[in-house]
Amino acid sequence: MTREHTHLNRPIHLARRDAFYERGVELLYLPIQDMDTTTRIDHMQRMLDALATARKHAFFASRASETCTRELDFLHFLELIFDNVQSMHSMIEHQAHLEAAESFLCQFLNTTREQCQLPALHYRRRAEDLMSGLWQLLRLSHAPYRALQKEFTEHADDSEKERYKKAFSSFRKESQTRCPAVEGFSAPKQTAGN
Repeated sequence: MTREHTHLNRPIHLARRDAFYERGVELLYLPIQDMDTTTRIDHMQRMLDALATARKHAFFASRASETCTRELDFLHFLELIFDNVQSMHSMIEHQAHLEAAESFLCQFLNTTREQCQLPALHYRRRAEDLMSGLWQLLRLSHAPYRALQKEFTEHADDSEKERYKKAFSSFRKESQTRCPAVEGFSAPKQTAGN
């Protein structure tokens, strides 16, 4: 990919990054404590999809020469969020294995279902602890994220701003279709960054 190609596509990558990041955050704010284990796993997979897309396009946007340090920091932040959601997903899957009627793990451990309930509860609590930590990070990240978007707006020309705005609107719809809230739960409304 040439530098010129990277520069031309930068507003599009930033728009996709932002649309999928915002969708991932919306999904993160849904009350997982009200979901059963299977629904939680499905919900985590949707969050991972949204955050993986945001992370991928943050990386593509970062390849342009005009990338600032704040953008690289945001890419690292996305990686951290993704890793935490992946850890929560693993914890919930472990919980599901222990709760299953024909649990391979309980069979391997040669235990009863009742004996597997305590470790299952521990996995659930660890996932909820991770989620609580993520909520704290996300609350702190709101202002820096908006500052990052403002920085792009201040340095972009009118054509880049317009391309970003159109792309964001399109990717916003795509993110909602590709990563819907699980049935019975709805994500809070978000507004476009620009």
